[in-house]
Amino acid sequence: MNSVRRFVTGGRMRLAMREWRMLRKWRVPLSAVAFGAMLGVTGPFGSQSVLGPAVRYPFWMVIAVAGFGTAAAAERILPSISPRKRTFARYFAVAAVSAVPMTFFVAWAMGVVRPGRTFGPVQLLGLFPYVALVQLLIARIMAPDDPVTVVAPAGQPAAAPEYPPEFLSKLPAALRSDILALEAEDHYVRVHTLNGSALVLMRLADAAAIIDPRLGLRVHRSWWVAKDGVRQLERTPGRATARLLDDTAVPISRTYLPAARTVLKD
Repeated sequence: MNSVRRFVTGGRMRLAMREWRMLRKWRVPLSAVAFGAMLGVTGPFGSQSVLGPAVRYPFWMVIAVAGFGTAAAAERILPSISPRKRTFARYFAVAAVSAVPMTFFVAWAMGVVRPGRTFGPVQLLGLFPYVALVQLLIARIMAPDDPVTVVAPAGQPAAAPEYPPEFLSKLPAALRSDILALEAEDHYVRVHTLNGSALVLMRLADAAAIIDPRLGLRVHRSWWVAKDGVRQLERTPGRATARLLDDTAVPISRTYLPAARTVLKD
């Protein structure tokens, strides 16, 4: 039992979780390569008979990489109240939106590998369902896994949440405690603490994704706040703000207001 407890609460578990997060960063590009290789082997939609191996493999590899890119762009464009929640309706929406530019791309690519092959409006409409089917598979492959939940042994209190080392290591030593909030500034995140602030080269969405949700939450597209860094919530007609311990007023958007009220105990 002691060995289990040491694994769950000790450094080995944190190392394993860090390695898992690093692996997930490479999931999409590796999936694109693997998916392209699979399409090259199977030669779907008649490509096995009209394209030789030397052409078929690069063709499908390029199509797969472009397909993953357009699906990722569609994922960002499409609105979602809960970006981490994936449903079949969401998959179909991503597939349909990304299939529009991909249909023209595939038609162009076919013209490159088969000179003289052209697609008129009717042919493009006939090509669209096949492209949408491939994009649907890609949308499903890109869907994030369910978050890994670590359950502490029965009778033992759960370990206190901590900021991930890969995040803290980007900060000066004097600013690695008493974190109040994170603010997006272009491609950077400004980390506000009781001892000052510092810029970190990181997107706010990426920072919020690796920080334990027990430590805080997004309250605005440009702000994440630490629960221990909020003094109180303030509301005026048409506006809500989180007042931090250093008296900074952080805006709370309507999208995040219900969660902020619950988590910050208004």
